[in-house]
Amino acid sequence: METQENEVVAGAADRQRHPLARGIEILTLMVDSGKQTYGVRELGNCLGVSASTAHRLLSDLEELGMVARTPTGSYRLGMEFLRLAWTANTRFPLREAADDILAELAERSGESSFFAVYNEQRRQMMFAVSVESSHPLRYMVPQGVWLPLHAGASGLAILAFLPQEVRNEITRGSLDALTERTVVDADQLDERLAHIRRDGYAISHGERIDGAIAVAAPVMGPAEVVIGDVGITIPESRFNAATTSDLTVLVRQSADALTRRFTGTEASLVARRP
Repeated sequence: METQENEVVAGAADRQRHPLARGIEILTLMVDSGKQTYGVRELGNCLGVSASTAHRLLSDLEELGMVARTPTGSYRLGMEFLRLAWTANTRFPLREAADDILAELAERSGESSFFAVYNEQRRQMMFAVSVESSHPLRYMVPQGVWLPLHAGASGLAILAFLPQEVRNEITRGSLDALTERTVVDADQLDERLAHIRRDGYAISHGERIDGAIAVAAPVMGPAEVVIGDVGITIPESRFNAATTSDLTVLVRQSADALTRRFTGTEASLVARRP
């Protein structure tokens, strides 16, 4: 009984301190899971709070139209949330912002191109937009899936430009080997990231997907904070090492172009000077 009372008090205090953050976290969970409806207890477990706390948070969101209750008592995303999401997308559609740059990169390189975004809270990346190569043999990046930063050029080009304390927490954390080539030793990874910061790009060989080579360069936002990266993927069987220099130039140029688009500046980034 005392444990339950403590949980309720702790939940209420936590909600009182961070109601907005908790509400946004619920909406994020509902969007990312891809499910149509969600139970109160299910969401509470995901948030690490009691069912009663989750119910109070959902009630607040329901009043704002961010979520709606179904006849069975579960919850789904509300029409007001969908309206805001649609409005934001039409005012600044991510695909429209990156499509032409990625299309040119794919055409000039002859390989599939991508734009990946970084999530500061998750400390993970997601492929947001891609343009596929015309080659019959090509790799298609998995869009809409959160992925770790330590495996593959697409993650490393972001990780290398994060603040040092964040890099240290990630490299000293739990690192899963996605393939036999994934670097999971913290010291080796730190050395690799230093080279990426020096060169302004990352290249990987089968570190996230067996048989896939990737080249990526960071995309920066305001205050030169890394927000994602641009890159290309190449099947290892078709890769010609002699073209590496040309491909890295194309990728860096594309990343710079997208950076300028997001920041409104024509200045070249110090981090990517030769």
